[in-house]
Amino acid sequence: MADTQPIIGVHLDLKGIVFRPGYIPQLIRDLASQGINAVLVEYEDVFPFKGIDIAFDKDSAWSKATLKRFREEAARNGIEIIPLQQCLGHLEYLFRWKKYVKHAEDKKYPSTLSLTDEKGKALVKEMLRQVIAAHPESRYIHLGMDEAHGLHQAAERLGRPVLELFVGWLKELLEVTEAGGVTPILWSDMLEDHFMPGLFDDIKDRVVLCPWDYGSQGKTGKQGRILGWRTSKEWLNEPQNPEAPPIGMGTKFFEDVPAETQALVAEYRRGREIVSFFPIDMWTKLGFRAVGATAIRGSGDGCVLPYYLKHDANIRGFAEAVQRTGQLGLIGTSWARGTTFCPPNFDIDLTWPSITVLAEAMGAKPEPFFAGIPRETLDLLVAKLSRCRTDWNIEEALEKEMEALAPRLTAHQFEWQSLLLMTRLVSLHKQADFALAEVDYFRSTGRPVTPEWQRRLDDQARLVKALTALRKEVKRHFGQRNTGEHFDEWIGHNFDVQIARLHDLSVTSKAFMAEAKKRYGW
Repeated sequence: MADTQPIIGVHLDLKGIVFRPGYIPQLIRDLASQGINAVLVEYEDVFPFKGIDIAFDKDSAWSKATLKRFREEAARNGIEIIPLQQCLGHLEYLFRWKKYVKHAEDKKYPSTLSLTDEKGKALVKEMLRQVIAAHPESRYIHLGMDEAHGLHQAAERLGRPVLELFVGWLKELLEVTEAGGVTPILWSDMLEDHFMPGLFDDIKDRVVLCPWDYGSQGKTGKQGRILGWRTSKEWLNEPQNPEAPPIGMGTKFFEDVPAETQALVAEYRRGREIVSFFPIDMWTKLGFRAVGATAIRGSGDGCVLPYYLKHDANIRGFAEAVQRTGQLGLIGTSWARGTTFCPPNFDIDLTWPSITVLAEAMGAKPEPFFAGIPRETLDLLVAKLSRCRTDWNIEEALEKEMEALAPRLTAHQFEWQSLLLMTRLVSLHKQADFALAEVDYFRSTGRPVTPEWQRRLDDQARLVKALTALRKEVKRHFGQRNTGEHFDEWIGHNFDVQIARLHDLSVTSKAFMAEAKKRYGW
């Protein structure tokens, strides 16, 4: 079912930290060196729209010249650009502006387009046309269409099923994509969450679906997506089993879906578990073309380091699912923010280990990215970094190990330094969290004696000093490639917020120390 060469793609999400245009050639070359042959580009307000003024940071928005250079570099390196233009949900970057919020279904959280607003629909179609026209060499255009939560409100208001509204709008968009000569791709979650057999049969030859799953690992799992995320009722019989999935209010079960859908899903059930990534199997059986979506940078990863082990296991599992179904390929999503309104996640410099895993899992043979360091050594190091995000505290040892390995590098010293700096930051963030928890524990009582509070104050001062010094180093280093308000926001989220917390903590600690002196007399 797939083309002779599968899509091995990386998502380039431009709503987070914005890199300087001068980095584009190296970024594209490095992607090509890893075996990446496609980039899914989510421009948001960085795209140079004509007549639609929505840029949050005008200095970071791409010019037509920057876009042209990006396209030329991609073509030169054999990388296909798949532009992504959100057409239903996740239009926060458009609707945050007073001029356009009237087109949102829900003004309290302006994200989903109102499908009864003809002017709003015309605006989104115009944005789509401009993005298509700017990429004449692209075979595909990604329409987004995921997590359109406002459609629930619209469906209730109009007395119509969510999926009926969704498919009706999609068919209007298909007229635009077909006029532009491109094949539309769309996230499949809305079709899965509101599954109604037969309602979308007439679009199967007109679209490519993009099922996304960032959590499943291995061959089977405890949960799967059909009419929402579901698990088996068989787990109810052994709630004390540590392997049992969480079951609480709102839990949905496979056994409760309508009979027709149950029959469709039954072949993917494996006792109380289900085949991992089974939606791509299901869509294949239903006659759809599909490209999978795993993650190299998750929405919930935060501002410092990825959860490498989790992502890499998900990548390998999804790659197996794509290969067993013979589908079009796999894209590693790389979310720069959870949504437009969320703080920025860590820099793309830190995703290269997982990009290598993605390419290898899909059959490519990437060049060694951190040349000079044995692959086994690198894999162990990345695994340790991932464990530091969750349950290990060995950052200082890792720093020494990375510093000792640095002279052996013959390529990508910059990205290595990025990893090292963020390892240091993980350690400081953990220490700051502990300092806060240590004082919070005693907020209801001033029982500790004066020296204990002085020790805490000294520790807080040490952390402020260390964060201030690292802030300068991080801003200098990452500022060589990144710029603009988004970059400043990332720096502030990583450092200024932590330093402010520690200053506030010192005020509280001094008050407790004064109380201790008064009570104990020393």
